Amino acid sequence: MPGFPRRYTRAAFAVVILCTAGAVVGSYATAGANLADTQSGTGPPGPSYGDVPIPTDDGAPQAPAAAPATAPNGSTTPETRLNRSRLDDAGNLTVVATQGFYVSDEEAELVAFDREGEVVYYDAGYRVYFDVDPVPGTRATVEYLASRHLEGAACTETPRCTYNVVRRVNLTTGEGHTVYGEVTPRIYSARWHDVDRINDTHLVIADIVRDSVRIVDTTDNETTWSWHASEAFDRSAGGQDGDWTHVNDVEVLEDGRVMVSVRNMDQVLFLDPGEGVQEGWTLGAENDYDVLYEQHNPDYVPPAEGGPAITVADSENGRVLEYQRVDPETGEPTTGPDGEWRRTWGWRDARLQWPRDADRLPNGNTLVVDTHGDRVVEVAPNGSVVWSRTVGMPYDAERLGTGDESTGGPSTYAAPGAPPVDGSGAGPFAGVLSEPDSRTVVTRPDANVDQTVWTTLKDLTPSLVVNGLLYAGPSWMRFSDLVFSLVALVTAACWGVAELCWSPVAPLAYVRALRRRVARLN
Repeated sequence: MPGFPRRYTRAAFAVVILCTAGAVVGSYATAGANLADTQSGTGPPGPSYGDVPIPTDDGAPQAPAAAPATAPNGSTTPETRLNRSRLDDAGNLTVVATQGFYVSDEEAELVAFDREGEVVYYDAGYRVYFDVDPVPGTRATVEYLASRHLEGAACTETPRCTYNVVRRVNLTTGEGHTVYGEVTPRIYSARWHDVDRINDTHLVIADIVRDSVRIVDTTDNETTWSWHASEAFDRSAGGQDGDWTHVNDVEVLEDGRVMVSVRNMDQVLFLDPGEGVQEGWTLGAENDYDVLYEQHNPDYVPPAEGGPAITVADSENGRVLEYQRVDPETGEPTTGPDGEWRRTWGWRDARLQWPRDADRLPNGNTLVVDTHGDRVVEVAPNGSVVWSRTVGMPYDAERLGTGDESTGGPSTYAAPGAPPVDGSGAGPFAGVLSEPDSRTVVTRPDANVDQTVWTTLKDLTPSLVVNGLLYAGPSWMRFSDLVFSLVALVTAACWGVAELCWSPVAPLAYVRALRRRVARLN
């Protein structure tokens, strides 16, 4: 029958485009509701994190609990909104700092919510939030790192600049104050991502602008010690000028050393403030993507909890990992100078996209920040998801009452109830310490064909490109939406080419004839 192949080919093109477009629209509609993720099956759907007051018991919006301070540009610190009725058990709170989307439709926030997903504290007065840490000796007080953009007279070196500020806030009262603030030149690659407290008066800063690590005395705002990346790296390594190293994390260890994440060099270093980089302790190497690829927020598990070990968000590889420092001959944990790092645990699932924090909890689970998956998720050692909530573009998370970062949680080697790691038993961790080439990464035990397909597609696509598109795209977009959009565009292009070939005016034949005439003239 004339036209039979073309009719059904057109129908096939139309079906593919409609199905893929429908999938993207469905993703938009689902994300637009911004409800809590219920994949764990625990708790009711949580609230959206829009800019709306959280009501108190009598239904009235909660007023700010403390007078705001003034930033360098004259604006005030954010209004805080509290739901005090949910703050009885502060140890049950998860505090999340979110980055927001710079070119899209979602603002940044600092939010605390309980086990049921109920928001108990909310703050959205800054342009971006990065690090958040519990304050030792307190029940529900945190210090967080935030930034806002400035311009004009507030900037001295450049027309636009960034105000980086460390603030302390009591989540139960809303009272807070500025601990330290500093104006840095430029907007992009000028925002600090992490600070850590040494004592009551001193902070250590991961200074992205200066490609350095600095200790600052907050009583007089003086830098008392600094280390510059040029002491360890040649300029041929890392990123471009203006964002050379992207030092994105620092952590002060109990023995006085400082652990540093140098993202653009794919390495975690250990600094002795009196000696510089500690030889033999570095995890990773530039461009050795099997180990780390532009990592975020490495957290140190001390020997007292089965370490030395590091949990880390291996961001561009789309997974979270744990590395244990062991004696290369015995495979036992060691703090000696001849130890080496071996991978002992890892996790991923189909949704995980650009993770940027992984904290080991005292129960052996790992609290994971899934930035482009728009969620914070708690993962058991066997890879199962025990709790998850949707949060727009999170950067850092803390479970109050469990210690700062991973200091309150055990390594896989010492985790309660974990399978043996000495090769004597079965399970996802069996033998990993005795096998130097182990690449253990567990997945969700309930993974199905759908999970497997999406995970495989992620392995086949360049992560830098995907994460760049997701970073610049609308807040609701995820990896699956990029794939469906690409399929729709390719299908539409193929349909267009087919219609040109089928056209009765034969435009392609006309072009070929024109080319032949030109060739004869030449």
